[in-house]
Amino acid sequence: MNENPRTPARSSFEHPVVRMRTPADMVDALPYLLGFFPNDSIVALGLQGPRRSQGGTVRVDIPEPGAWPRAAEEVARFLVALSEHRDRRPDAVIVYLCRDPAPGQSGQETAEGLRPLALALAEAFAAVGIPVHESLCVVDGHWWSFSCGDARCCDPGGTPVDRPGSTPPVAAAAAYAGIQLRGSLKALQQALDPEGAPTAEAQLQAFEEAVPALVEELLRSGGREAVRRRTNELVDIAVARFRAGAEDLPVAEAARLILGLQDRLARDRAAEWLDPPDVEHAQRLWRFLARRCAVPFDSHAAAPLALLGWTAWVTGDTVTARVALGRALVADPDYTFAQLLYEAVNTGAEPRSLCATLRAERRARQRRARRPAGRRRVLRGPRVRS
Repeated sequence: MNENPRTPARSSFEHPVVRMRTPADMVDALPYLLGFFPNDSIVALGLQGPRRSQGGTVRVDIPEPGAWPRAAEEVARFLVALSEHRDRRPDAVIVYLCRDPAPGQSGQETAEGLRPLALALAEAFAAVGIPVHESLCVVDGHWWSFSCGDARCCDPGGTPVDRPGSTPPVAAAAAYAGIQLRGSLKALQQALDPEGAPTAEAQLQAFEEAVPALVEELLRSGGREAVRRRTNELVDIAVARFRAGAEDLPVAEAARLILGLQDRLARDRAAEWLDPPDVEHAQRLWRFLARRCAVPFDSHAAAPLALLGWTAWVTGDTVTARVALGRALVADPDYTFAQLLYEAVNTGAEPRSLCATLRAERRARQRRARRPAGRRRVLRGPRVRS
């Protein structure tokens, strides 16, 4: 799920107000709510107060039809919990259903096929006491209203999203505020997909050669610590290479890095690359490694994707953060690091305290590394940490 935090109130000069008076206005606003167009998605926009001001926004992939009732309940429950966590529960909701037509299917047929899902969402929100202000379907450049059955205002064949000769108010306001769209969700996700052949074939062979060598290292005395240290060294070297202008790594090094980052402590150490200018180079490294996780090592992409989501969140790019963390959870639904980050981003949390902790750990480790060997403290007996 994705949530688009409500922007704090500002003056109209800093944050232009856009009024959504018609379904067409609501459709125009949709991609600006998230920063991209949400293909194959359910989107629920909470409305608050008598003036129906924008509240929280939830996005979730459209599941298989058999899961629609449960998905509708989860969307309603999540929007309520999210809104109450941030401020208060919504007074109404706008529901959007977006889907690309299947091969040979018309936009109207696709929209009609989604009508039961719209009904399930209306029932789920009614069950938590929130009325649906408008229910819209956006398919193949046209929109339909499930809330309106009047053919005089809502063409059964769909209404074009783009209206020639006019600029939507939300587009003008976004341009004024310097807001740019990032394309479609599908395009953002595809940019994180594993590379195809022949790169995937070479990378798979590198994985097959790296795994036995890594297992042999781990079986030695002190092997886990040695592997972890080497992973950290390789991350530092790779970031330095990307800083110097590199765009890729040899397949053997990529395989060793990806395998090493499966270790939780090595991954946490890699998360310390969070400050400019190197955070930008680290982001490019994590993106590169994620795309080198070829099948059957595709679940290993959870680590670099989560690191990409982390650095995107730290730098204020919540669009990339949500997409990367969402993809990490597709790669490994039980990956705790990605789960925690995803929840933090979606609830509008700030990364400052986590950043401060990682910076403090980095400084402490650097002090230990500079301390002469003879002056390093020897700990006797067990050490208890709270």
